[in-house]
Amino acid sequence: MIRSYLPLLVSFILFLISLYINSLVQVWADRNAPDWIPALPDIGHRLLPYWTYFAVNNYYLLASFVLVIIRYIFQRDIRLIVFRRWLFLQAVMFIMRSVSIYVTSLSVPLPGCNTTATGSPPIEAFYIMFLIHATCGDVLFSGHTVTLTLCALAWTTYSKGEEYYPIRRLWSRLKHNTQEVITPGRPGWFYPKVDSTGDPLSFYLTSILVWIFTIIGYLFIIATRFHYTVDVFLGFLLSQLTWKTYHYYIKTLAERRNLIITRFFLWFEDYGRPSITDPVSLRTGPTSTNTNEDQTLYIQNSNQTTHSTNISDV
Repeated sequence: MIRSYLPLLVSFILFLISLYINSLVQVWADRNAPDWIPALPDIGHRLLPYWTYFAVNNYYLLASFVLVIIRYIFQRDIRLIVFRRWLFLQAVMFIMRSVSIYVTSLSVPLPGCNTTATGSPPIEAFYIMFLIHATCGDVLFSGHTVTLTLCALAWTTYSKGEEYYPIRRLWSRLKHNTQEVITPGRPGWFYPKVDSTGDPLSFYLTSILVWIFTIIGYLFIIATRFHYTVDVFLGFLLSQLTWKTYHYYIKTLAERRNLIITRFFLWFEDYGRPSITDPVSLRTGPTSTNTNEDQTLYIQNSNQTTHSTNISDV
């Protein structure tokens, strides 16, 4: 039981370390930013009206984070899988962002921005981690966009409409239906299409609402001049590519099992020693195709043994 939580613990530790590194580099990048240079021309800033309440971005970020946790915390079959991958990829993106904001400094997009991280960088990093202090010069690319995008991807990659189960259960009870097992419905507005391994393939109502919520968050980031439009675009693009690449990689772990890094991810994903021919579900891992054949062969052998014993008794 405890072993199943170790990969999640590793992900959480990596998440905290990368978050601290990103916050520390934010302070350094902020102090190297050319704040004497005016903001760069930006189409998003030109099209969207300037909104001075930039704190809405932090509230929006926290809301997205909490909603994903609430969505999966009660789903015992996949919650460990979702949380460990989600936190691990957050850590990967924070490390990428730390490099990006350090090597290239752009002018500050927010008019009259005054940083509150004026103390010792190692100490200020903790304040930034908990959103107590803020910096101005860490723009390329947007960390808020990364978190919003990964939250949306966590919803749309693993959800098969389970959030509608309580509604269906209540409806069944109102109809005096005693059936306790609530199964997914037909693909449509409330349930996505699934592939042969049971992974969602299509958007449905929740997916659309999640991405509308996320896009509104992108617009807030641009409208408050928290980031340039290119920061939001690159944050979205890199998050998508990293998410898709990792999920493609874990589907092909069995083909790379001799590599040291692959052995780590076989442990991290709790895949054991899967066969190359076994289909891999993102929700449940490798699915053996020989299980039914093995059971049939076992039954046949058992019947042959029993039949032979009966003949010898006669």
